[in-house]
Amino acid sequence: MIRSFKELKELVISLTPLKIAVAAAEDEKVIEGIKLARELGIVKDPILTGDRNRITEIIRLLGENITHYDIREARDEAEAARIAVKAIRDTEAQILVKGRLETVYYLKAILDKEQGIKDSEVLSNLTMFEMDSYHKFIAVTDNAIIPVPTLEEKKAIIENTKPLWNAIGIEKPKVAVLTAIELVNPKLSATVDAACLSKMAERGQIEGFVIDGPLSYDTAINLICAQDKGLYSSGVAGDPDLLLLPNLEAANILGKSYKFHGKAKSGGLVLGAKVPVVLNSRSDSSERRLNSMLMARAIAEKLAFGCHKS
Repeated sequence: MIRSFKELKELVISLTPLKIAVAAAEDEKVIEGIKLARELGIVKDPILTGDRNRITEIIRLLGENITHYDIREARDEAEAARIAVKAIRDTEAQILVKGRLETVYYLKAILDKEQGIKDSEVLSNLTMFEMDSYHKFIAVTDNAIIPVPTLEEKKAIIENTKPLWNAIGIEKPKVAVLTAIELVNPKLSATVDAACLSKMAERGQIEGFVIDGPLSYDTAINLICAQDKGLYSSGVAGDPDLLLLPNLEAANILGKSYKFHGKAKSGGLVLGAKVPVVLNSRSDSSERRLNSMLMARAIAEKLAFGCHKS
């Protein structure tokens, strides 16, 4: 079981490098991150779409050999996304990476019914955190794509994460479905959904996970708090791998609190496509970009051997 980005890096650099396709790569931070991944042996021959002249200029500015890159001209952000997704569809690359473009164009290309690469009922975002105050990785979902997921979407969001757990060696991940309280209250729909998800896992409607909910944050993260509130047989309390939040706003706020107050290292992906999809913010550090790439590369290895959703 991998518990840190250092351990994940050690795993990934032992693997054969894969090809990536980068949508709208004309950004120094983007190419710098790709350069680092290439030098570590994580990726090879990156496909870069976008403004050829600007991409070439940045590569030379960074002292790189232009022959290490496959540059494909695109007139605008939408076309850059389509060309990158096409490279995935044509199996020229095994990981998709967001460059300097609006997320709407990126997701639109992925979700296109005829030319896209969607593989699940929904696309969902997950951020994985490493911090000194917790004993292993902890992931938060969905913090970027689905504003207020329905029960069925929550089920799909959980199932989308399965390749990640396969990749880091967790056979049966523990999912805490978070709400404000740990009791079912019909007036709080999130508590009803949480109870349903827990029962669905118990009866085999969601396979490969241990799911408990509703759980308040304190009962999910701290076993003593859970026991103080009478939760003695949770199976998740005090040891969750994944926190499923009731909506995007709550997930986004929790993730940012980990980043700023927990001093957490992190990496994030979009799950539910045929390949791992890296979705970085323009403000992301090179460390976070690399962490996301490490996650993507580890998942791609498992997908290549048929370890997908249960």
